[in-house]
Amino acid sequence: MRLRLVAHTVGLLVRAFGVSLLVPMVVDWGYGNWQESIGFLIAAVAAIALGEYARRGHSRGSDLLRMEGIAVVASVWLVVSFFAAIPYAWSGLSIIDSLFESMSGLTTTGATIFTDFSRYSEGIYLWRSMTQWFGGMGVIALFIAVLPKLAIAGRQLFFAEAPGPEEDRLTPRIRHTAIALWGLYVGLTALQVGVLYVVGMPLFDAVCNSLTTLAAGGFSPHPQSIGGYANPAAEWVFIGFIFLAGANYSLQYRALRGRPLALVRDQEFRTYAVIVVVATLLLTYVLLPFNRDPSQEYLTADTSLRVLVDAPPMTVLRQAAFQVLTIITTAGFATDDFNLWNDQARMILFGLMFLGGSAGSAAGGPKIVRAILVGKYAAAELLRVLHPQAVTTVRYNGKVVPNKILRAIVTFLLLYLAVFAVSTGLLAFFGADLITSMTASIATLGNIGPGYSIVGPMGSYASFPVISKIVLFLNMWIGRLEVITVLVFLHPAVWRSARMGD
Repeated sequence: MRLRLVAHTVGLLVRAFGVSLLVPMVVDWGYGNWQESIGFLIAAVAAIALGEYARRGHSRGSDLLRMEGIAVVASVWLVVSFFAAIPYAWSGLSIIDSLFESMSGLTTTGATIFTDFSRYSEGIYLWRSMTQWFGGMGVIALFIAVLPKLAIAGRQLFFAEAPGPEEDRLTPRIRHTAIALWGLYVGLTALQVGVLYVVGMPLFDAVCNSLTTLAAGGFSPHPQSIGGYANPAAEWVFIGFIFLAGANYSLQYRALRGRPLALVRDQEFRTYAVIVVVATLLLTYVLLPFNRDPSQEYLTADTSLRVLVDAPPMTVLRQAAFQVLTIITTAGFATDDFNLWNDQARMILFGLMFLGGSAGSAAGGPKIVRAILVGKYAAAELLRVLHPQAVTTVRYNGKVVPNKILRAIVTFLLLYLAVFAVSTGLLAFFGADLITSMTASIATLGNIGPGYSIVGPMGSYASFPVISKIVLFLNMWIGRLEVITVLVFLHPAVWRSARMGD
């Protein structure tokens, strides 16, 4: 592995990322937040300067090998998180808290350290949303589209960032593919901004919330998330766009390009839609009796957060649909404090945390396609036990899935569960109760955001000790990069090749 070439490519990306920091700086100027804007200026200058320095370390154009592409992706998320954290630190957060908030944004997790939302400027809230917007389609995919020098290495980089089991090419060149998907991403974001503004949401909030919706992120400038706006029409808008955020963007692109059946013909999309509908109806079913039983009435410390008590059935259905979608797509928004729902409702949402959205979407988590293939693989193995001489194959969308892909998916899921178990154990060891440990672990590893107990949708991760925040920081990084992309660097062979490459 050629470390200088990796550093050169990372430098290009960091330099371009630094330019984006000027946008919230200008916004703070516009709102008169001169002091707060300095943090963005410092971060922008530092990122551009270091990026240019790293870029000059290797000036010859060269194609990246697969491992080098993976190294670029893994490195960029870490390096960029440090620069993205500078504005938070300038606003008064500690270094660890700033890095946590930064990584949560870039990985579209939506877990937050913020407790007092009144102390931060408009630029900070826009920056939180922007980091999730960049992370939604992948920082790498974004810059492949705008930096022609990376076009040659695009396939390797896209492979390392793409959340599906294999690369899905829309056009012959990855640069054109990135541009096509980015155009769809921008278009849907702009459309949501317009629709939210029409239904009564303030323009600034509509922009911030739309940036994080299409990214399946979950950061909102309102301390009570989407529920704080008390706008049912806006909630239905979010339901529609969150559903799109969890669907495969390449299939959506094909549907818009004259192949309207591309989505419904895809097995993963059909499964995704069925899960959403069934889980919504099931959640509504378990909430309605709870809603009607006066003995179950309760209030939080804030009396405006009366949870589904005396609500009409359509309101319960809307709440159920919203929370099912925001959990399965890892969007992380909330219209209600589901942390206070009954155990049956919370168990449904907890199960959805282990699924994730569609491959090729902005969602985090293991992805539905992997669940489908593992289920088929398990069924094939059971059949083989019953009939040892039988020839079994696993098919997906009518095509035979190679054994190497099935092995990779099983390996991924085993590693995913192993990371979940280890991080849960560490959080419990460092003082968190079991419910908090489990849900905080899966909420960060799956890039979901809220969990239960102190990390519920109206809660915060601020009370965790420093060591636990570091564990959760790593969880978000590992989960967003599909686990193996990070864990592969624990293998000694990678570092031996790195020494030989230079």
